[in-house]
Amino acid sequence: MTHNTNLRYEIKLTCDPHWLHQARSWIRLHSEGFGVAYPPRRVNSLYLDTLALTGLNENLVGVIERQKLRLRWYGDVLTEVKPNLELKQKYNMLGNKKVYPFPCSLDLTQPWQDVLSVIRANVPPDWQILLQIVNQPALLNRYQREYYVTPDGAVRATLDFDQIAYDQRLSPHLNLRYPLVMPDNVVVELKADQEHLKRLEEIAGGFPIPRNRNSKYVRGLLSALG
Repeated sequence: MTHNTNLRYEIKLTCDPHWLHQARSWIRLHSEGFGVAYPPRRVNSLYLDTLALTGLNENLVGVIERQKLRLRWYGDVLTEVKPNLELKQKYNMLGNKKVYPFPCSLDLTQPWQDVLSVIRANVPPDWQILLQIVNQPALLNRYQREYYVTPDGAVRATLDFDQIAYDQRLSPHLNLRYPLVMPDNVVVELKADQEHLKRLEEIAGGFPIPRNRNSKYVRGLLSALG
């Protein structure tokens, strides 16, 4: 991963779904004065991986420097979408995201091989190289997200819930018929630039729920793998 000043710290805290209303209150009533940053929306992430599931395995063994490739779009539409192609990079608690807004719509009802061909034909060469290796649709994850931010804009918080995931590895086209049987959870994620680490730690310490690595991709695929 390229080390740069755009890296930010990310801390995730999780709790059971029945704590959703309390988790929302913990954010809104926090002494930092979090306010709503954006309207709530449904997040859709289609994760790609290698045939050997390198991204999954590196996370499980605790590789410090790792990355995930995904298509991300928002809303309830699941067929004709205009996503971002995102490379999520992690180095311990630090994270970075390289984003390429896809220039045209994708028809996800088409076979995966056709969808991937369209993607490769519409991205720059560096993305094309990556897509030659990370070329297996592995998991579609969907959840509701709320967005919050401190008055000075330095610390952001998101609240994720109502998660559902679909295994894509064994289907020649988009699988929406068989959702994975997996326990839902509520995720509070706190994010800030590197100079705000101490403040971020203090904010996280004010939540009465534990920290958790909680990769949605890893949780979904582990449920699929049994």
